[in-house]
Amino acid sequence: MRYYKTIVLLSFLAISALIFYFLMRMEESERDKRAALRPIELPYTWIGNISKASIAEPSGITYHPLRKTLFVVDDGGILHEITSDGVSIKNKDLQGRDLEGITTNPVTGWLYAVVEGDETILEISPETLIISREFKINRTFDGKTLLEKGGMGVEAIAFVPDPLHVEGGTFWIGNQTFSLKPNDEPSIVCEVEVPLNSSVAEKAEGTIVRYHKMNFIDISGLAYDTQSDSLVLISDTTNLLVELKRDGNLTHHYLLPGDDQEGVTLDGLGYMYIAQENGEIIKLADRRLR
Repeated sequence: MRYYKTIVLLSFLAISALIFYFLMRMEESERDKRAALRPIELPYTWIGNISKASIAEPSGITYHPLRKTLFVVDDGGILHEITSDGVSIKNKDLQGRDLEGITTNPVTGWLYAVVEGDETILEISPETLIISREFKINRTFDGKTLLEKGGMGVEAIAFVPDPLHVEGGTFWIGNQTFSLKPNDEPSIVCEVEVPLNSSVAEKAEGTIVRYHKMNFIDISGLAYDTQSDSLVLISDTTNLLVELKRDGNLTHHYLLPGDDQEGVTLDGLGYMYIAQENGEIIKLADRRLR
C-alpha cells in the first residue's frame, strides 16, 4: 500500500512539473511575441542618397541579381533601371500605368510590377522594358472580397522563388489601408499564385491562396529576404520595417530612418535600398542579426 502511495505521489509531482514547464514555455513564448511587437531602432550604417537620376515620386524598387542593377517604378508609370550607385541606365513609360511596386524573379530574370487599382501584375523584360504578359489578381478568397474595388489598392509586391512549385514560386502582395477597424478595408498581405509556367496566354488570372492580417497600417513596400526566409514589409505612415514569416508570424518591428518610404529591396550583399517619394533612393548597410 505504501509503495502504491509513493507511485501516486511521484506521478503527481511529475505531472505538476510538466504542467509548470509548459506554462513557463507558454509565458516565454508570449513574452517573445510581445517583444517582437515593440519597435526598436533598425540596426544599420547610413550610406546615403545614391540617386543621380531624375525619378519623380518613386513608388517601388527591386534589385536584379543577374544584372546587378536596381529597377525603380514611379507614380507616373515610368520604369527606370539604375546602377547600385544610382546612375541612370535606361527608362521607359509603361503606358502611364499606376505602378506601385516591382519585384524580380531571380531565376528567370523577369520583372513583375503591380498596378494599383487594376490589381494587375505586369511581366516585363529587363532588357527592353516591354510588357510581355498581364495577370489580373482575383480579388476574392474563399468567397470573401479581400481587395476591394475602388479601395486603396495593392501597394507592394515581392516574388518568393520555390523550385518545387509548379510555377517556380509565388507572389506576395500588400494591400494598403489607413484603418485597422474590423469593417474597413483590411491591412493584409496575400500570397498569390500566377500561371507563370503553366500558361503562355498574354492575359491570365492570379489567385489568392492565403493571407495574413497586419497590426499596422499603410503597407507601402515589400521584399523577400533570402537569408532569413522572411518577408520584409515597410509602412510609410508609421515609419516601420517589419519582418514576417510566411506562416504569418511577425518576428521583428524596426523603426525606419527617412521619410515617405515607398519601396524596399535587399541585394543579398548586405545592403538595403529604400525608395522615398521625394525622389531619393536611400542605401543602408543592413546590420540586422541573421
